Amino acid sequence: MDMLKYTLLIMASLALIIFIIGLLLPKERTESRQTLFNASAEKVYNTVTNNRDWHYRNDLKDLKILEQKDEIEIWEETTKDGSIIKFRTGEKTPHSFYSFYMESNILTGYWTAEFKDAGNNKTLFIATEHIYIKNPFVKTLSYLFFDIGKMMENYQSDLHKKLAEQSFR
Repeated sequence: MDMLKYTLLIMASLALIIFIIGLLLPKERTESRQTLFNASAEKVYNTVTNNRDWHYRNDLKDLKILEQKDEIEIWEETTKDGSIIKFRTGEKTPHSFYSFYMESNILTGYWTAEFKDAGNNKTLFIATEHIYIKNPFVKTLSYLFFDIGKMMENYQSDLHKKLAEQSFR
């Protein structure tokens, strides 16, 4: 019985430590990635902002547009692991800037993208993601199991493939 008490005490202490660490971590996690695409800023922008053509993205199981009014869309993405994240268009400046807001059960945040003409029909694409994790316990664990940078790199890799496919049409 003493062993069970010690085990429970150790587990409760560990959970408390993880929770306290979460309270002390920064409120915002920010990651930024950039890549150079062999496509015009117009083509990259139009591909990134087209939520109807999402099947090139390996991380998604589904994307549903819930509402559209003028340039503002509200949509839900379902990831391969079943997580559902809701999005809303923030700002759109054709061929140069795009942003959206996101929210799920565990996080809120926003994402921005800059599209810079790099000459010779190339575009420098700079994406920045800002994440706020609601639960301090989950926030601590997110540093171990939620690699925002890797997800951004995967997205940009999928985008590279899509743009290359478009140039062969």
